[in-house]
Amino acid sequence: MAGEPYFQIYREGLKVAEQAPLNALAGLFASSTHGQWRWRLVGGNGEPMAHGEAYTTKAALVQALNSIVALGLTTRVIEVDGR
Repeated sequence: MAGEPYFQIYREGLKVAEQAPLNALAGLFASSTHGQWRWRLVGGNGEPMAHGEAYTTKAALVQALNSIVALGLTTRVIEVDGR
């Protein structure tokens, strides 16, 4: 039986527990969004259904997800490693 869809949030290229300052990472990685926050909507079958742009802060990402949820979508939010 398939589960319910849910949101995953993660920092691109960083594990949840890593606290490296972004300015120390500047220039070391090819991606201009390394260390920024992203989200993806995962279906009940575990496959990604949708994803969003990069956000510089977790607060901005949560605000965007709240806007999506306000449209009537009810689902869980789970933070995962971005690697």
